[in-house]
Amino acid sequence: MSWRGTLKGVGLFLLISVSVVALWFGMVHMLFGRPWMRLVGLTLVVVSFRAIILAFDLMWGRPPSFSKRPWEETPRRPPGA
Repeated sequence: MSWRGTLKGVGLFLLISVSVVALWFGMVHMLFGRPWMRLVGLTLVVVSFRAIILAFDLMWGRPPSFSKRPWEETPRRPPGA
C-alpha cells in the first residue's frame, strides 16, 4: 500500500471516529444540557452527521453529496424519449 493510501485510510478513520463521538456528545447535550448547551448539541449533531457523509463520499471516491445541486444534474432519460 502506498503512503497516499495509508494516509487516506488513517485520515478517514480519524474523521469517522471523531464524528461518531461528536454525534453522541451532541445528542447527550441536546437531551440533558442547559438551554444554551442544547444549541451547541444541535450544532454538533448537524456538523458531525455532515462529516460522516463527507468521509464516506471521500472513501468511495465520489464528489461530496452536499455539493450536488439537483438543477445541475443531467437527466437520466435521453432527450425525446
